[in-house]
Amino acid sequence: MRFLTANYVYPVSTAPVKKGVLITEDNGRIVSLLRPGDVGYAATAPNAQHFEGILTPGFVNAHCHLELSYLKGKLAKHTGLSGFVKEMMAVRKWQADEEVLGAIEDAENEMLRNGIIAVGDISNSDFTFAQKAKRNMLYHTFIELFGLNADKAEEVFANGETLLRQLEELLPSAPANITPHATYSLSTKLLKLIAEHNYLRDGVISIHNQETEGENELFRTGTGPVAEQMAKFGLDLSTYKPTGFNSLPSTVVHLPNCNRILLVHNTVSTKEDVQWATDYGKLMYWALCPNANLYIENKLPDVPMLRQMGAKIVVGTDSYASNDSLSILDEMKTIVANFPGIPTAELIQWATLNGAEALGFKQQLGTLDKGKTPGINHITVDERGEIFGGSLVTKLA
Repeated sequence: MRFLTANYVYPVSTAPVKKGVLITEDNGRIVSLLRPGDVGYAATAPNAQHFEGILTPGFVNAHCHLELSYLKGKLAKHTGLSGFVKEMMAVRKWQADEEVLGAIEDAENEMLRNGIIAVGDISNSDFTFAQKAKRNMLYHTFIELFGLNADKAEEVFANGETLLRQLEELLPSAPANITPHATYSLSTKLLKLIAEHNYLRDGVISIHNQETEGENELFRTGTGPVAEQMAKFGLDLSTYKPTGFNSLPSTVVHLPNCNRILLVHNTVSTKEDVQWATDYGKLMYWALCPNANLYIENKLPDVPMLRQMGAKIVVGTDSYASNDSLSILDEMKTIVANFPGIPTAELIQWATLNGAEALGFKQQLGTLDKGKTPGINHITVDERGEIFGGSLVTKLA
């Protein structure tokens, strides 16, 4: 048994507990959380291991591309989405080598050191499968597909099914499903095949959404920088029919509204987009990857608007192609630096429980409730008790 206490314990499912004592089994399973005045507290508290600061559940990285870890520092910042994609295509590897596999292992170790215990990970290949088979942390793997040629939709989907079966044979109990890449990168036929796949298996759908205004422009008018970049890649847009609406309503309408849908980035999402999505489906999650947003577009989503609209927010790191670290705490620091005043308890919920819900790990992770094994993070605070007011450190307790 372990006995842990801190200035505050944030169980997430309930209000923070001042000088709470967290009791766990040696394997990390939560036994109980004692509050001052509870039976046994007076006898237990003096012998508990004390942490200056706060204790929280382990972080959930709702969106990552682990297979791209070898690209750390190789792509220029602030090029915009079109420039980023162009550079990515020039240096991306489609065969795993020693550099790729070593970077994947190093990145996973970094996430563990940074208090991340579960990841929603995008896979276009099998590069990460062997590392995931070591079961160092929990993954929900999204086999990501893209393809604008409707005539090849069934072939692309079949290739995705093959990759999914490969993972399921290696990790039969690990959650995984096929998912679309982005609003602008799939034919409607391929999107509907993916939608049916997830409807039948109650899958979680993850899709890159509204990273740049050019994405909306493509759907409204068929023109703009995203359309121009697609043309440079040799894609024929002569038969493309704009919807006249933004990319979000134009795309998500083809997805099952009874499934959990994880919308990633949302850099230029508007109040009207969020309202439309909320009306369409009640299981929408809005993934913030602020450091990646700044890396690529040098722009952040309208977080105050998302909060005002009641959006269920989760936090991700994206990949080393678009970030300098794989740290949920670094993402939280960026959010607070740009949008001060967000309550600490709310921000911690985004990084823990909300992510666990979105990825299907709610029964195991996300709160410091009895019976769960959520990991425990220790975060230091400043003299005012504000965890984002000074120097911050996170680690597994």
